[in-house]
Amino acid sequence: MAQFLREIFSPQISFEGRDLSDKFLKYFCDLYRIELFKDGLDLILTKVWEKDLNFEVKIIKGWDTNVGCYLTEQNKIFNKITGTFSSKVKKTIILRHLNYSVLAHEMAHALEFESGINLGEQFRQAIGFDMKGRNPENVVLKGEVKRLMVEALKSYPSNQFISELFARYFELLSISRNVCENGSFTTSDVMSFFENTTNFIEQKFNPIIKTKINQKIAAQTSEIVNKVKILEPKQQFQEKVESFHKKTASNNTISWTKNTKSNAMWQSSWNKYKEIEDKK
Repeated sequence: MAQFLREIFSPQISFEGRDLSDKFLKYFCDLYRIELFKDGLDLILTKVWEKDLNFEVKIIKGWDTNVGCYLTEQNKIFNKITGTFSSKVKKTIILRHLNYSVLAHEMAHALEFESGINLGEQFRQAIGFDMKGRNPENVVLKGEVKRLMVEALKSYPSNQFISELFARYFELLSISRNVCENGSFTTSDVMSFFENTTNFIEQKFNPIIKTKINQKIAAQTSEIVNKVKILEPKQQFQEKVESFHKKTASNNTISWTKNTKSNAMWQSSWNKYKEIEDKK
């Protein structure tokens, strides 16, 4: 299976300095542990196989915070036979750090582009319902959500918020202990907290990108899914502590159900959130 991936990636990936192809392929395979991400990974593989997507790994050291990016560049190509110009988009994922989170984040940006979907109101509403005035029960996940999806976004222009939140949702999944055994929260912790966002990916986004996947590749990667699965580690100490505190403070918590749209309080909160965002 590693050889199958190596043959697809080899012509389309370059390394500045040391060849890190084994490490790259391992991280890519391990991301198949996230069931929700299979269609996305299969589409990335399809685009690489079609020579329509390149990867560049340029490891940096020091304090540079630009750890990766997804670039599209439109080029004009002259057809000598027809005497006309046509446009071709060059797509490149550049990784300046090689780890699960950077890889998942930048591939999510690529998938947004490939899907052709406008995240717009539906995704904005889903993640708004999930985040407005709520916090995960898991204390570590709570910190990561604040770091990645609140504090980090302050350095971005407002028109990039939705795209960044989309990518950071996948980034959170990639650092769960279903991918990294030493992680401090599970994939289900992330998906349960981001219930509406998860439903959007499952019901809206994945059905769109599924139509663009090479089905032979999808069949072969099913073997990867079976091989990379890991047993879920036991609950960690800090999760037990947070759970205990949540139970003792149960009178101050808000229960969350799938029927969020019928909850008048959440609808009111979302309307206020939209008003603030629309005025920016």
